[in-house]
Amino acid sequence: MENKKLLIVGIDPGTTIGYAVLDIEGNLIYLHSSKQLDLNSLIAKTVELGKAVLVGTDKLKVPGLVQAFATKLGARIVSPEQDLKVDEKRSIVKNFKCEDEHQSDALASALFTFKESRQLLDKIDAFASDNKKHSIKNKIKELVITKRISIKNAAGIIEKREEDKIMEKFIVEKKLNEDDFSRLHNKLKRFENEIGLIKNYNNKLKKSIAYLEKRQNKNEEQKTGKRTEDFRENRIKFLEFALKSKEKAIEELGLAIKNYCKIISNINNFYILKKLDNLGINEFNFKNKIINIQRNDLLLVDDPNIISEGVIDFLKNRAFVIVHKKQISKKNESNMPFVFISAKNLKIEEEVYFGFVERKQFEIEKDKVNWVKKVIEDYKREKEQLIR
Repeated sequence: MENKKLLIVGIDPGTTIGYAVLDIEGNLIYLHSSKQLDLNSLIAKTVELGKAVLVGTDKLKVPGLVQAFATKLGARIVSPEQDLKVDEKRSIVKNFKCEDEHQSDALASALFTFKESRQLLDKIDAFASDNKKHSIKNKIKELVITKRISIKNAAGIIEKREEDKIMEKFIVEKKLNEDDFSRLHNKLKRFENEIGLIKNYNNKLKKSIAYLEKRQNKNEEQKTGKRTEDFRENRIKFLEFALKSKEKAIEELGLAIKNYCKIISNINNFYILKKLDNLGINEFNFKNKIINIQRNDLLLVDDPNIISEGVIDFLKNRAFVIVHKKQISKKNESNMPFVFISAKNLKIEEEVYFGFVERKQFEIEKDKVNWVKKVIEDYKREKEQLIR
C-alpha cells in the first residue's frame, strides 16, 4: 500500500460533472465542476491528490460514472437508502461556498459519505491509539474500507507475524513440517528466556538499589538521593512494562499455537474453505495471491452478489461449491455455474484467509441441495451459448 493521503470523493455526474474531494478526516481539499471532465481526467486529478478509498453519490441507484470510478480505483461506494432531497443537500453544504449546483451536489455526496463512515473511522482511530499503532493507522483504514475486513485482521496483515506465514503455508500446501513446528517452539522459548532474563535483571536491580541506599549517608541522600531514586524507579517501571509486554505476547502466541494445533490434529474431520469478501476482480486479485485457488477448492464468500465475469470464468473450472454468508439473489444464483450453500446453518471457525467446517455438518447441508438440477441447468445454458 502506498503511503498516500486517503481521500473521500463525492461525484455529481452529468453533462457538467461536479466533484468534491475530502481527506479522511472530512476536511475539504478540492471542489470543482466542468463540462470538459470525463472518467480518465477525473481519475487523473484525484490520483494527484491522494488515494480514493470512499466514493459517494446522492442517488440510491449508483450512477455508471460513480461505479466505474470506484471500480478502477478500488474504492468503496457509499450511497443513501433513498435519493437525497434538495433540502437535505442544502443543509449539508450550508457552511461551504459552492459555485454551482453540480459542486453543491458533489460536496453533499462527499460529506454524506464521511458522516456514514464516521463511526468506522473513529473505531479505527481508537484501536490505533489503544494498541500504539498510530504509524499504520491510515494503512489500516485503507484495508478495512476497501477490502472489508476487520480492524484487527487488517493490522495483522500489515504487521504480519512469522507464525502467520507458517500457518498460511500449512493451509495452502496442507502440510506442516518439523522445521515449521521447531520455529514456533523456538520463538516461544526465546520469549520465555527473555522474560527470565528481565526478571533476573529486575531482581538484581532491586537488590543493588537496596544496597546503595544503605551505603548512602544522609547528606548524599539530600543532594542526589531524589534524582537517583527517580531514575531507578523509572528504570524499574520500564523493565516491568517490558516484562508484561513479553508475557502478553507469549500468551497470545500460545493461544494461537494451541488453536492451530487443535485444527491440525483434527484436520481429517474438517473441510478447508478459502475466503473471499466477494466475487469482484479487485478482491480476487488481492486474495488469490495468498490463498491460491485450485481445482475442487471450496470457497467461503461474504457477498456473492458482487461479481466479475472474469472471476466467474476463472472459478468455473476450479470451484463447484460456494458457501455464502449474505443471501444471494435468485438471478445471480441461476446465472452462475456453482452450487451455493448458505453459511447460516454451518458452524465455521474462521481465520484471516481461511475457514474450517466439520465434514459431517457440511455433508448434511450439501445433501439438501439439488445437485442434479443445477448440473442440468448449467449444461443447458452452455448449450444455448454454443448455439448462439
